[in-house]
Amino acid sequence: MSSFLNGSAKTSQPPQQTSPYRPFIKGRLPVPRDVFARSEGKDRAADEEIAKAAPAPTSQPRHPRGTREAWRQKMAASRRQNLREGVKTLRERKTRTETTLRERVAAKQAEREALVRMPEREDERLTTSSTGLNVHKLLHGPLEDPTRDARLAHKARNLTLHTSAKRANRMDNLHTLYMNARHFIVTPQQLDSAIDSEFGTPEQPRQFVGDRGRPAQGYGEFDDGGKWSSEVTSMWAHGRPATVQDMLNRAAQGDAGKTSYAVDVAEGGTEGVTQSRVRRIAEKLTGGKMDTTEQ
Repeated sequence: MSSFLNGSAKTSQPPQQTSPYRPFIKGRLPVPRDVFARSEGKDRAADEEIAKAAPAPTSQPRHPRGTREAWRQKMAASRRQNLREGVKTLRERKTRTETTLRERVAAKQAEREALVRMPEREDERLTTSSTGLNVHKLLHGPLEDPTRDARLAHKARNLTLHTSAKRANRMDNLHTLYMNARHFIVTPQQLDSAIDSEFGTPEQPRQFVGDRGRPAQGYGEFDDGGKWSSEVTSMWAHGRPATVQDMLNRAAQGDAGKTSYAVDVAEGGTEGVTQSRVRRIAEKLTGGKMDTTEQ
């Protein structure tokens, strides 16, 4: 009882241990140095390399036994012998270890390949849930597609039609750009002429009728003397200009051949609409764009 209280008694262990017995070892052994590292293709266990590391004495003087010189000569020979035997033993152990490790790795790989390529066991095959034919083909082969050729041909026709329509649209846009290019302003003289025709010149500026109290739809305007003159035309003499909404409606309804009555009146009646329709018919028949001045 006293030994138990003093801590010298050991606790009882079960008859069967599940974990291996690994006693604690004090201290750690250093990792052995690889003497064959960085040999650069040289065999350090060869006799030539050992002779370079510990060369034999060039002379063998005879010393009396028991003297210090004889003892030093004996110790030098012993060190050379130990170096030779130690290097050769390390080489053999390294070769044996590498061979064993290589064989072990090859055996594990062969075992794994055998397990991977092993056919399914009969009990597993019989107890595995069955799958449908489509799932089996999906996992082990391509699915049947009887309409593949027809579907691909239909897609090819759609691609051809889309490409043709896209090319025709590009050609139409290019021709429209060519027809409208004659009205482009590309020189300073053309810009000055366009500004003068729209806003007038400093000597004869354009005047708005509505600014002098007259209705905007009147035909004429006040002259420089303050008198009403019907000879001077104004931009308001041809009716009110089309608003942005009117132009958007005309662009949206122009493809369907429908126009708004307010837009028709703003453009000068149905005559302009008729000319626009005739121009579109001529463009369809000729296959090209026509200038608005050629109506």
